[in-house]
Amino acid sequence: MKKTKISLQICGWSSLLMGLVFFLYPHFYAQLEGANYENIAWLRNLGAALISVNGIGALLASSNPNKEKKLYDVVLLSSCLETIALAWSTYHWEFSATVKEYIIIPLLAAGLVSVILLIFRPK
Repeated sequence: MKKTKISLQICGWSSLLMGLVFFLYPHFYAQLEGANYENIAWLRNLGAALISVNGIGALLASSNPNKEKKLYDVVLLSSCLETIALAWSTYHWEFSATVKEYIIIPLLAAGLVSVILLIFRPK
């Protein structure tokens, strides 16, 4: 149970951090990755999802993962789908970014968080 709570807290805090950057400072992130600003709206939209579902949802579920199993599953599904979407877009390089590390590192982090959530999902 402790590993499940820690997994949710890692998901929650990392999602809040990235979500706040994407939601509040999307131009800053785009500038870091060497991207143009024409599709900045997708960053804000992803930021909102990261803050609400993956961030707040994961932190709420961490209070009692067994009792909050449905919320856990929503967080898990969201994390996995976002990771799959990012992997797909990375594979097809659907970005205007020129600094690939700012795409690949978040992809690896999202993948790790999703796998950890899957492994420690309450039975």
